[in-house]
Amino acid sequence: MTKAIQQIFIRVYGVTICIKTNKKALLSELKNEIIKTIPVKFEFIDQQNAEHIIYIESTKNKMYEFYLNNENKGLFSKLDVIEMFKSMLRLTIAEFAVSKVFLHAGVVAWKGRAIVIPANSFKGKTTLVAELVKKGALYYSDEYTVLNKKGFVHSFPKKLSLRSPTDKNFQADYSVESLGGRAGKKIIPVGMILLTEFDSNSTAKKWNPKLLSAGQGILEIIPHTISIRYDTKFALKVLNKVASRAIIAKSKRGEAKEFVDLLINFFENNVEYTRN
Repeated sequence: MTKAIQQIFIRVYGVTICIKTNKKALLSELKNEIIKTIPVKFEFIDQQNAEHIIYIESTKNKMYEFYLNNENKGLFSKLDVIEMFKSMLRLTIAEFAVSKVFLHAGVVAWKGRAIVIPANSFKGKTTLVAELVKKGALYYSDEYTVLNKKGFVHSFPKKLSLRSPTDKNFQADYSVESLGGRAGKKIIPVGMILLTEFDSNSTAKKWNPKLLSAGQGILEIIPHTISIRYDTKFALKVLNKVASRAIIAKSKRGEAKEFVDLLINFFENNVEYTRN
């Protein structure tokens, strides 16, 4: 690996990351991408070492090698390496954030309580989040739910990444305002954890999800908990606080546009019985 000639350092949620490249113009582009990619307060810092290093090396034929902490992640085109950079930057923050637990989950607020939607990619969580926002929910994130040590939700309002209805491999980023919605700012408790994925055969006019116990819910959420390997004890402590207070509902769902009304109705009729 050739020596980087340019580098910058950032700190966010207590995580210090060095971004290096051997191409000066690329570093300027990466700095702009950082500003657009991290939707919470962070700082550029003067530093000589960092816990994590992202290195992008410009090679021949206009291709780029991507390294994370000296591990080669592959050879990419310019467009793809920028996308890789954004994704790995957020993932590194999510895994190592100090005093925070990140879930791979969409999240919105409805009447002061969070609806958390853990799911893997391609399971429709962003589509569901977008439809809830259109109904008046406050947007918190379509990618990560950020929990503090008390189990309350902080906003991580990146642009929503919605897939094309005609090409599932293509997606574009949309501001919440472009969908007619608003981002939430207050730290809020979790009202519901919704474990769901799209089922094309689901056409239910009523919604009666299976309600899980706190223990069952934690087992379902653990696979979506980014920091579980880095700080297992802290992550489990936070998950226990969330699961002991929130309703945990599991069910397949139909099209998001039709499902959101069923979800909101269920939420309003049941969440007031959870403990603060």
